[in-house]
Amino acid sequence: MTENEKKILSALASMVIQYLEGREVVDSHSMSAGEEAIEVLAAFGLMEVVGTRFGRWTEEGKTFLREMGYTRLDRLEQVDHLGAIRLVVMPKPDK
Repeated sequence: MTENEKKILSALASMVIQYLEGREVVDSHSMSAGEEAIEVLAAFGLMEVVGTRFGRWTEEGKTFLREMGYTRLDRLEQVDHLGAIRLVVMPKPDK
């Protein structure tokens, strides 16, 4: 990864964290810009695409976030609260 790629991906990752909801699974809210951001980060191994609308940070992605100085990784971890609703994305069954 070049320095320019790191710079661009850092900005993109920051925008995903700031504007897209989700802890373990990031929700793009079906916004094309959010979906494309997840796809680009996935192309570099920083996220994985989960369905057409969702993404999940990979371990490499979490390491990248730490390296860029993002210290609020607790926002990315799943937190269970009494009465909370958890989004679960199920894979398509094999035919």
